[in-house]
Amino acid sequence: MNAPTPALVAHRPERLRLVGQRRQILAMMHQRLMFGMLVYGGVVALIVLRILYLAAFGDHAGAKSSLTALVPERGDIIDRDGQPLARTIDAWTIGLHPGKVIGDKLELARKLAQLMPERDEAQYFAMLRSGKRFFYLRRRAAPGVVEAVNALGEPGLALEREPDRLYPQTSLAAHVIGYTTVDGHGVAGMERSFDKPLSDPALRGQPLQLSISSRIQQAMEHELLSAMTKFSAKGAAGVIMDIHTGEVLALTSLPQLNPNAAGAGTDEARFNRATLGVWELGSTFKPFTVAMAMDAGIIKSFGKMYPCPREYPAYGKVIHDTHPYGRACSVAEIMKESSNIGSAQIAAEVGAARQREFLDKMGFLR
Repeated sequence: MNAPTPALVAHRPERLRLVGQRRQILAMMHQRLMFGMLVYGGVVALIVLRILYLAAFGDHAGAKSSLTALVPERGDIIDRDGQPLARTIDAWTIGLHPGKVIGDKLELARKLAQLMPERDEAQYFAMLRSGKRFFYLRRRAAPGVVEAVNALGEPGLALEREPDRLYPQTSLAAHVIGYTTVDGHGVAGMERSFDKPLSDPALRGQPLQLSISSRIQQAMEHELLSAMTKFSAKGAAGVIMDIHTGEVLALTSLPQLNPNAAGAGTDEARFNRATLGVWELGSTFKPFTVAMAMDAGIIKSFGKMYPCPREYPAYGKVIHDTHPYGRACSVAEIMKESSNIGSAQIAAEVGAARQREFLDKMGFLR
C-alpha cells in the first residue's frame, strides 16, 4: 500500500481550524441576533406597557377622575306634587391630552374639526402642539359625537361620563328653578339659593320640594303668553299665592327661558321680571292709603268729602287727575276714579310717621 503524500497530510489540520472558526463566527452571530431580537422585543413590550399604563393609571386616568370629582352630583328639585323639575343625569365629556397623542397631529386636527366644528382645523392643531396637559373639547357631548371620537382610536383623546343637570319641563317655572353652570354649580333661582344642600352628599337622597304647582304654573304661563302675544308686549310677569299660607303656587316671567340651554337665551329671557323688575306702586297703593287713614280714625265713612279741584299743588309739584272732578268728592269717588288729588290729601292727613308705622305693621318695610 502506498503511503499518503506529505502535502495531503499537512492540509487536514488547517481545514479543521477554518471549520472551527467558521462555526464560532456563526455561533457569535446567532447569539448577537438573538440578543438584538430580545432587546427589540423588550423595547416594544415597554412601549406597549407604557401606553397601557398611561391609559389605565397615568395622567389620562387622573384627568378622568378629576372630571367626575369636579362636578357635584346634585339632588332633584320637585314641585308640591312630586313632579320632577330638575334632576341629574349622566352626560359625556370629550377631553384632549396633547402629550399622549401618538398619531399624526395634523390629520387628527382635521378629523376633530369635522366632528366638532366649533373650532377649525388650525385651532385644534394649535391645541395639539401646545405644551398644556389637558383641554376640554366638548362638555355635554351627544352620544353620536362620542362614538365618532372613540372610533378615531387615539389614546390622547379622553372620553368620560360626568353628571349633567336636566330640566325635564324645559321652560316651565324656569325663573323659579334657575340653572347651573357646566360644572354643576347653581347660578340662578333655587339652584343658586339652595346650592349647598343640593350638592351635599349627605342629602342627595332628599329632593328639594317647592311650593310650586306645575299645573297652576302651566296654566298661568299659557294665559300670560297668550296675552303677551295678543298685545305685542315685550314681557309679562305673574305670581299666584295661597292667601291662607303665603305659599307661592306659581311664578312666571316672560319671555320664556329654557334652562337646559340658558347660555343661548337672551338677557331679557334670563331676567326675572317677577322678582327683579322694579315697578312703581302707583295707583295700586291707593287702597293702602285709605286703609291707613281708616286705621288711624281719620276716615270713618266712605262718604267723607274732600275738595277735588282740577289741579292741586303738593310737595313743590302740581298734581292732576286723569278724570278730574273739579268739585268736592267722597272717599268712594276718590277710589272709583283713582284720584291722585284726593289720595294726596288723605296721605297728608295721615302723616309720614303714621304711614311708616302702618307700612311696617303690614310687613312692607321688612
